[in-house]
Amino acid sequence: MIVQAAIPLLVELGPSVTTLQIARAAGISEPTIFRAFADKNEVLAACLAEATDPQHLVDELTSIEPSASLRERVLAVIEALRAHGERTGAVVNAVTVAGPVRPRTAESLSDEERTRLSASRTSSYQRMHDAVTAALAHDRPRIPATEAATLVLAIVLALGRGDGWHTGPASVTTDGLADLVLHGITE
Repeated sequence: MIVQAAIPLLVELGPSVTTLQIARAAGISEPTIFRAFADKNEVLAACLAEATDPQHLVDELTSIEPSASLRERVLAVIEALRAHGERTGAVVNAVTVAGPVRPRTAESLSDEERTRLSASRTSSYQRMHDAVTAALAHDRPRIPATEAATLVLAIVLALGRGDGWHTGPASVTTDGLADLVLHGITE
């Protein structure tokens, strides 16, 4: 409950969010936070773990209605990926700026920790890929749904969170990206 209340505040306010603000959002008293967490840094670490867990995204992707049109499903997939990226990025930035909870760099990890981290990232990506594939698999596309899922993930993840979507003279819109995915660049 505390972490769920803290994440939107981190997204909105960044690292300056206070434990009092988190407590109010959670509908609890501030001392209650410190019964569950030693300090604000532990709250931030729990928020980081929660925000980087792809299960919320997988749940959202698997809830896309299979009977919806392919365009509606592609739009829903892109929007879910985009929102997840923005939320995750905002939390990671806020926690990183806060200081003490900085994620360890790859260089500071042991070989065993690097292997575990790599396996975890691969597993997370595979879960997202499987959910996108399932959302796109209900039609007879020109290319297999697994390939379409790979391409959609590559494009959306390459754009990153908000920054990649709104750069240059023209911003990338969900509709524009869906049109590209569905129709390519030729008439």
